[in-house]
Amino acid sequence: MMLIFQKISKKVDQLGDSLFLFLLEKSAQRSLKSLETDTAKAAQLQQKVLLEILQLQKNTEYGRKYNFAVMRSVVDFQKAHPLSTYDNYQAIIDNISNNGKFTQLVAEPIILFQETSGTTGKTKLIPRTKRLFTTVQKAFQAVQAIIQSHYLNQKIYSKNYRGLGLGNAQPLSLTPSGIPRGGATSGGIRQSKLLKKIFRLSYTSPASVFLIEDYRSAYYCHLLFALLDPDLAYISSNYASNVLEGIQILETQWRRLVNDIQSGSIDESIQLDAATREELQNLLQPNPARAEVLRTEFEQGMQGILPRIWSRLSYIQCITTGSMGLYKEKLQFYAVQVPIYSAGFGASESWLGVNLQPERNPPAYVITPHAAFFEFIPFSEIDAQQPTTVDLTSLDVGESYEIVVTTVAGLYRYRMGDIVKCVGYYHQSPMVEYQYRQGSLLNITGEKVSEQTVFTAITEAIKLLESDCELVDYTTRIEFISGSGRYVVYVEVSQTFSSLPDLNECREKIEAVIASLNTAYKQCRAENRIDQLELKLVQKDTFKLLQQMLLSTGTSNSQFKMPRLLKNPQQVELMESMAFGIG
Repeated sequence: MMLIFQKISKKVDQLGDSLFLFLLEKSAQRSLKSLETDTAKAAQLQQKVLLEILQLQKNTEYGRKYNFAVMRSVVDFQKAHPLSTYDNYQAIIDNISNNGKFTQLVAEPIILFQETSGTTGKTKLIPRTKRLFTTVQKAFQAVQAIIQSHYLNQKIYSKNYRGLGLGNAQPLSLTPSGIPRGGATSGGIRQSKLLKKIFRLSYTSPASVFLIEDYRSAYYCHLLFALLDPDLAYISSNYASNVLEGIQILETQWRRLVNDIQSGSIDESIQLDAATREELQNLLQPNPARAEVLRTEFEQGMQGILPRIWSRLSYIQCITTGSMGLYKEKLQFYAVQVPIYSAGFGASESWLGVNLQPERNPPAYVITPHAAFFEFIPFSEIDAQQPTTVDLTSLDVGESYEIVVTTVAGLYRYRMGDIVKCVGYYHQSPMVEYQYRQGSLLNITGEKVSEQTVFTAITEAIKLLESDCELVDYTTRIEFISGSGRYVVYVEVSQTFSSLPDLNECREKIEAVIASLNTAYKQCRAENRIDQLELKLVQKDTFKLLQQMLLSTGTSNSQFKMPRLLKNPQQVELMESMAFGIG
C-alpha cells in the first residue's frame, strides 16, 4: 500500500511540475510579445514610464527635494534634475543602510542592496525593489521565449530538458538596519521560493549547489550532476569566462568526476559542509554505464568534448561582448558548432536590452523601453561639463553613446558609464552593440584607448611568438615616470618558455595596431606626449592569482570580470611580482 501511495504521489508531483513549466512557457511567450509591442511604441512608453516613476516617488524626501509632484513632461524633469553618478546617492544610501528609512529615496521597501562587481572602481550598493525585479523578470522571460523557439523548438517544457547552470552565491550580509546586501544571484535564490523551484526544474544541479560558497567546489558539483544527464540541453552562466572556467575544471578533473559517477559518491577532497555533502550524497547512485561512456569520450581528447558527452546540447548562454570575446574564442575549442548566445544586456542599476536576433555576430541588444527611462549622451559630449542627451528614439545609426537611466528604484538621470554603438532599430527601439565601460579606458592625454582596441592589438602581437602560443589573459595599467605617462601591458600566454623571448617585436606590433585604430594615440606618440608602452610577460596562473585576490574581497565568482585597467596598488604589486618584461 505504501508503495502504491508513493507512486501516486510522484505522479501528482510530476503533473504539478509539468503544469508549472507549461505556465512558465506561456508567461515567457507573453513577455516576448509584450516586449515586441513595447518597441513599436517606444517613444510613447518612455514618457509613460518616466511619469509613473515620478508619481510613485513624489512623496519621498528625494521626490520632494526635486518637486516631482508638479512634473508633467520629460522636459520638466530634465530641466529640474541634473545628470548624476553614484557619488550623488552615496550619502543617502549610507543613511538608509544605517537607519532603514527607505522613504528618503524610494516609496517601497528596499529588498536588497545589490553589490556591484567593482571591476572599474569601488563596490557600490544599488537599491533593488520588487518593482525593479518585475522589470528584470519580464526581460528574462522574453529571453526564455527566444530560446524556446530558436534553439529548442518549443520542446524543453514538453520533455523537461535541463541545463548545466554554472554559478554560486556568496552569503548575504545585512546592513546595520537589517537590509540584505550581496550579489543578485545570492539575493534571488536565497529570498525567492519561486526562483528555487525554477532552478530545480531548469538545472541538473540541486538548488543547494548554487549556495556552495567555494566556487571551485560548486562548479565541481554542478559538473557532476550535469554529467549524469545524457540529455543535457544547454549550459548557462553570466559570462563567457565563467563557462570557460567550468569547462577547464572539467578538463582537469574529469577522471575524478567519472570515478564519482561510477561509485555514486563525491570525492572527499571537494570542500563541502557536512549537511550539503549528506544531501547531495543521498541523491547519487552508482552509474558505471554512464561512467564508461564518459571515460571513452574524455580519453579521445577535449576538442569538441561538449557535444560528444551531451549529444542534445543545443546552445550555451553567456555574455560574450567586450573583453569576454577572448573567452568565447577559447570556448569554441570545446563547443565546436554548438551556438553561443549572448542573450541580454543588464547591470546592477537596470536591465538594458535583449538580443532578439541570436544569429547576429557581434551580438546587438534591443533596448527594452519598459525597464527604465533612457537617455543617451553623444560620444562627443561625454567629457563635457554639462553634456546634452538624446532620447531613446533619436539615436543615429553608427554613432556611440553613454547610457543614462532613470529607474523605478531611486536612480535619476544616472550615468551608467557603459558606452554603446547604435547599429539599427527594432521598430522604434534602438539596437546597440556594447563597446566598453568608461572606467576601463586607457587615457593619459585624452586619447581614450578602449579595451577592445588593446585586445585586438595584443591578439595580433601574440601571433609573432611561437605558432602554438595562445593568449590566456591580459590587463593593463597607466604608469607615470618623471611627468610622462605610458601604458604597461601584462600578458599571460599558454606557452612555457625556457628563456624569455625577445618581446620588442611584440611591443612594436601592439603600438602599431593601437595607433592604427586610435588616431589620437598615434598623434600623442608622435609628439612624445605618451611614452612607448611597456610589455610584460607574466608567469603561468598569474591571472588565477589575481582572480583569487579579487574574489577574496567578497565578490561572487558569478559576477567576476577580469579588470582590464588596474588601479589598485596591491593588484599592481602582484602583477609586478609575477612579471618578466622589457622596459
